[in-house]
Amino acid sequence: MERYFTLLISPLLFVCLYLYLKYRYPKGEFGLLFRALLYGLVMALPLVALDQAAHYLRIDGAMSLRRMIIYSFVFIGFAHELSKFLPLHYDITRRKIFGGAADGIVYAMAVALGLTTVFAVYYSFFGNHAEGDWLYLITIGPMNALFAVILGFFTGMGKMRKNRFIDSMTGLGAATFFHGIFRFTLLSNDILFFTAFAAGTLLIAFILIQRSRYVKPDSK
Repeated sequence: MERYFTLLISPLLFVCLYLYLKYRYPKGEFGLLFRALLYGLVMALPLVALDQAAHYLRIDGAMSLRRMIIYSFVFIGFAHELSKFLPLHYDITRRKIFGGAADGIVYAMAVALGLTTVFAVYYSFFGNHAEGDWLYLITIGPMNALFAVILGFFTGMGKMRKNRFIDSMTGLGAATFFHGIFRFTLLSNDILFFTAFAAGTLLIAFILIQRSRYVKPDSK
């Protein structure tokens, strides 16, 4: 029963996001938000195949420090954040309705929650389980949403400024780094460090959300 509850976390977070936006902008257009969610659901499928490849190559799990680093930062961190970045950068940010950093955060979160909805189901039933997996399944949705704040903020800033490439790569690199630490920490089953890391990530996400509210779309 607990397993099924963890699978509802990401969908419930998306519902909360949608209801908040619907309340805040009652006449708003939310088609792009659901498009972002669909992107996440679809982009999760290659990640499932990649995770199976990692298992076949015996890279996943806490077998050695080197393998943990490769799995955490390449197979999970970089692959997952790249899967969010591609639709965000090449489609969503190019839409006329897309405004800037604040929109980048919202749509990146939608992509992330769609992705984690599928990946959590896969990992719960078919993944190679390791230490700390109970906590991984509980936090994969909320933590990915926080990483999406980082990715979305800088990707959104990239549309508003001349250095689009630098801003986008900063977002992708930072989100990859944070995501890699997240997975590595749980593979090593260091709950104390994870608690401190999650609190720090939450603080950073809060600061970026607050800053995004005051950044003007026409800033150069």
